[in-house]
Amino acid sequence: MSITDKLKTLTVSKGLELISEYLEKDPEENIPKVMNMVDKIFPHDLYSVAREMIHETIDKKDNMYQLILYAYQLDAGVRRAFFNNFFVNATLNGSKIQDEYAAKYNCNVPWAILLDPTSACNLHCTGCWAAEYGHNYNLDYDTIDSIIKQGKKLGIYMYIYTGGEPTVRKNDLMKL
Repeated sequence: MSITDKLKTLTVSKGLELISEYLEKDPEENIPKVMNMVDKIFPHDLYSVAREMIHETIDKKDNMYQLILYAYQLDAGVRRAFFNNFFVNATLNGSKIQDEYAAKYNCNVPWAILLDPTSACNLHCTGCWAAEYGHNYNLDYDTIDSIIKQGKKLGIYMYIYTGGEPTVRKNDLMKL
């Protein structure tokens, strides 16, 4: 049985686990193969825009492609958790919930939330806007927690923390 045929019989999480193991062996060689398998398994109109962007990224070997390859230098557990959250939670599970709310309320639901937990920063980067706002603006823990809970109900599982320097609030962010 080919890997494509085997993937058709698996649950999403088991299929992604198998794909992850396959990619671990040789990401640069296997990423294009995985995308070709995805195209064979899933209907053409399922995530067609995202799939086309991924194919384009692979073909051009652009900065995003280099970033994907860079992920394979991370700790394997961290990488698997990120890809699981990115693909399973944020993309597969999240998009379904987002589409339901978008249809119900006739609005757009964002795929990700950009969140500034603090304006504080221990760096002094040239040209950074954070220096202009001082270091006194912080979202309290309960507010950040509420934003995340509300977002999750809407199918939003991807949060991008900026600031200031978000790791100034690392204890709160890790707890969340």
